[in-house]
Amino acid sequence: MLSSCDFFDHKSLQWKPAASMLHKREEFGLALGPDGRLYAVGGYDGRNCLASAERFDPRSGKWEPLPSLKTARRSLSAVALPDGVYALGGHDGVKVLGSVEKYDATKNEWVPVKSMIHPRCSMAAVSSLDCRCIYAIGGYDGTAISLVERFDVVKDTWELVATMKHRRAMHAAAMSCRSAAAGS
Repeated sequence: MLSSCDFFDHKSLQWKPAASMLHKREEFGLALGPDGRLYAVGGYDGRNCLASAERFDPRSGKWEPLPSLKTARRSLSAVALPDGVYALGGHDGVKVLGSVEKYDATKNEWVPVKSMIHPRCSMAAVSSLDCRCIYAIGGYDGTAISLVERFDVVKDTWELVATMKHRRAMHAAAMSCRSAAAGS
């Protein structure tokens, strides 16, 4: 388990060290926020699920602490939209979570938002290109799942939108201008 960070310098085509995170963590959510800062959320420290969060400011080169999540969680996903950074699902050390929290920078706090329909951890999550929706893709609830659900931030609603051909957990996804893709 590490707190160290490295970044890829696209000019020199080399990996370079960055400031270490404030807390050692694995299985955390990571998102590039609407403010251009990198948010590390929740995770696991080798003994406990974490509620802590921090962000890296590339201008100062430093990590700064954020208020803690309402619920400690590991194996979560993090997604950024213009209105904040969302922490989705995960595992609290006892059960798989469906709850979702959003970091509201204007209030400097994590606020609960509508829970997912299907609790899950180890999922992939992406935002839509119009920044109106979040897609939670696959994941794990005791077994790998194939469900895809979508959160509409304007309507404040989750809906099931698709079932993948294959169950997936601990996978990755990316959104393109044509479609979303998931693979493991």
